[in-house]
Formats: sequence, structure tokens, C-alpha cells
Amino acid sequence: MNLANGALRRRSLCAWHGSPETVLAVVLVLSLSGCSDQVRMPQPEELEAFERARAAVTTVDMDRIEKAKLKTGPYRVVPGDVLEFTMPALLQAVTAREVQAAQARSQGDYPYLCRVRDSGEIVLPAIGPMAVAGLSLSQVEEKVTEAYESYVVLRPSVFVRVSEFKTSRVYITGAVERAGVYTLQSDQMTLSCLLTEAGGIAEAGAALVRIVGSDDGEEDPNARGEPILLPVVNTNIPFKDVALAEGDTVVVEPTQMPLFSVLGLVSKPGNFPYPPNADYNLTQAIAYAGGFDPVAEPRYATIYRLKEDGTVARVPFQLIEKGEFTDALVTPIRPGDVVAIEHTPRTRLNAAIHNLVRINTGIYIQGRDLWD
Repeated sequence: MNLANGALRRRSLCAWHGSPETVLAVVLVLSLSGCSDQVRMPQPEELEAFERARAAVTTVDMDRIEKAKLKTGPYRVVPGDVLEFTMPALLQAVTAREVQAAQARSQGDYPYLCRVRDSGEIVLPAIGPMAVAGLSLSQVEEKVTEAYESYVVLRPSVFVRVSEFKTSRVYITGAVERAGVYTLQSDQMTLSCLLTEAGGIAEAGAALVRIVGSDDGEEDPNARGEPILLPVVNTNIPFKDVALAEGDTVVVEPTQMPLFSVLGLVSKPGNFPYPPNADYNLTQAIAYAGGFDPVAEPRYATIYRLKEDGTVARVPFQLIEKGEFTDALVTPIRPGDVVAIEHTPRTRLNAAIHNLVRINTGIYIQGRDLWD
């Protein structure tokens, strides 16, 4: 055979694979091809109950945290503060020369600085040690004025302010915008102030807050009380502010990322994350799962949603009607929802036909075609 006539003889074959019983079964199946999905659509009251059952999304309510700040009232002096007194210079004179110098000054008042000792005392000229820790500034002024009254004819005018606040270092880590080490004034040593300094709770939210003491675990970590649960919208989780101490570590534990699930007649069933600011619908959920099973060709999706009373709302949606997509594809889904693309009589028929009937095309080449 020459090259012109030596082209390979190719033959395509369409064949039924199976026994005669299989062929008979195929015929019977095909005779049932008119069967429908037989899905009962929900009643209006069922749809209404389904909408009411939408799951609560964990969102931290920072307004409630702000309102929960400790009611400290007037500032109270603490050891380490530097107080600045403005009072007549004569009150500060303890020697005859200082008295003469004070009398010669043109200004009536003169500042006097002193630090509050660890014992809670300050030392005043002519008076000596005076306990002021725990007092408000107005109470310190009153106490100092009364102490000097016996030294002057007229009641002296004394004004005091905090020139330098005692500061403490505290640590915060976890689900906050800016974790790190913060230096706070003594009147800011509260949990809510530290959260504010750290930029607030992270966008994903938080489950609870743990405050760990500064002495390397020797003290009971729960000595300040049970771990504090942050308030979230639509729940009744309590929150209370607490005072912090030097070296405390605040751990803000994040919430677990919520999920939604897609099961059944899809290419890649599984669980998928639902970020806090996302707003998914049925189309997106099915796309995450790789789309419909091309063999079964389903037309319905059922959403299972947990209700507040612990029961489950179940609502089917028709996604394809007369070969066209329906508006049900934009039905919102919520965190925790389970989207099930379930079998119906029609999808089972499609799968059965696919498994029973196969049409294959093959190319058959004889040996003599190669070597002739």
C-alpha cells in the first residue's frame, strides 16, 4: 500500500456498555424521564420565621465599654506624683534670712515642688511630713492651709496641682488594633482606658479579656475576678471595667471566625469562612463550593438556619425555573447557615442515566495499517 493510499483507516464506534438487563433498565429509566423534583416550597409563615432566625454576628460594642469606665471621681494623689504648691513665699521661709527675702519679693505667691514619697507623705517647710496619698487636690489644699494657719495672722491662700503624674507600664496583646506596651497615668490605669489607647478591639471582635498579674504567675491570674467577657451586640454578655496595676498584661482573646457550610450536589462541599463585614448570598456560597454537580443538574437549594430557641429553620429555594435562573440566587445567607443541594427524584434520575448509559468514541488501528 503506497503512502497516498496508506492513510490509517479510522473507525468510530458508539456502543452500549452493559448486559441486556442493563439496556432494559435504561429503557425503564428513560420512560420515567418525565418525573419532577417534587420539592414542597415554603409557606409565607415559614419564610417569615426563617428571616427572623438570622444569626447574630459578633460585634464589639465599644460604646458600652466606654460607659463602663470606673467612676473614679476627683483625682486622688498617689505615691510618685509630683505636686506643685502655689502659696505665699513667706510660708516657705524657715530661717530669718529667708523670711527677710520673702518679705522683700514683689510677688505674693511662689511655687513649691515636692514628690509624694512611697509612704504617701510630702515634706512642707516649717510643717514637716504630711500624709496626702489618697486625698483629692482640694483636700490637700485644705489640709495644708489648716497646717499653716497657726503661723500667719490671715488664712493663707494655697493652690496645688499635679506637676507630674506617676506613670505605669502595662501590656496588651491579642485582638486589638495596636498591641504593645503602654505608659498610663495613675488616673488612666483602667481596662477601658488601655483598650482605648490600643485603638479598640480588632475588627474581627473579641470573646473575652484576661488580666494576668505582673509577678510572673506567682499570683493567681484570676485574683482580679473571672475573665472579663466583652459585650457584643444582640447578646447579654456582661462587661465591667477594672483597675490595672503596674506590669499587668491584658490578653484580648479573639473570637473564632464564623463559618457557613455547603453540602450535597456541588463540586467541592465543605465549610467556608464568613468574615465579619461580608454579606454573602446563595450564588456566592455555591461558587465557593465549586458550582453545581454537572451530572445531577440540581435546581433547588435548602438553607438550614439555627433559631434562638435551638430549633432549626429549613427553607428550600428554587434556583432554576424553565431553564432560567431565579431571584432566589440572591437570597442572603448568614454565619452558621448550612446550604444543602439535596437530591430530588429528577437529580437521582440524571445520576442513574449517567451511570447506566455511556457513549464512547474510539479509534481502532489494525497492525497491517502500520507495517504494510
